[in-house]
Amino acid sequence: MEGRRKKRLLSKEEIELWARVTRNDEPLARPQPDTPAPQEGDGAAPAPQLTTKAKPLDTAPTRAAAPVASPGAVPAAMRPTPPPHQPFDHRIVRKIARGRREIDARIDLHGLRQHDAYATLRAFLARCQVEGHRHVLIITGKGGRADSDSRDFWTTENRGVLRRLVPHWLSEPEFRVHVVSFTESAHHHGGSGALYVTIRRRGKPG
Repeated sequence: MEGRRKKRLLSKEEIELWARVTRNDEPLARPQPDTPAPQEGDGAAPAPQLTTKAKPLDTAPTRAAAPVASPGAVPAAMRPTPPPHQPFDHRIVRKIARGRREIDARIDLHGLRQHDAYATLRAFLARCQVEGHRHVLIITGKGGRADSDSRDFWTTENRGVLRRLVPHWLSEPEFRVHVVSFTESAHHHGGSGALYVTIRRRGKPG
């Protein structure tokens, strides 16, 4: 067995040569030792885990939420439909025309625009029903030819529009709750520019 060789020291030239060869080399990363997972009871706190609770899949069809009715409001489907109009009694027409039957109230819609006339007429009929009136007069105007000098809203192209609209309004359910019948008035009460209206008694169909 040969004896150990005596270590030789590197010369200065060898050291410089080695430095030039290895100056661009990067050291290899050292492998990190595996860290064993902490066991229960060894004093190490377990790492927090995020858990989520799965929500069951709802396969039922989605339904829109029902509107909440205001207190005391009656659903439209449950409201009773007002009865249709009845023919105006011609005997009553003659009595009113001859002054033998009084007109309990009257309203003149001249000069009102459609929206205002609608609201005014509805309020008038509701008030007449509350006050127990039976026969009233609604003046719409005949809507004749306007004067050439006039520039008023009512006396131009819209003249006479209420004469056409009021009978349609009176036929609507909102008005039939107050009105039993209506017909054209006598000449001295306005003729085709006015209407006799029979008010429906409260709580009764006619």
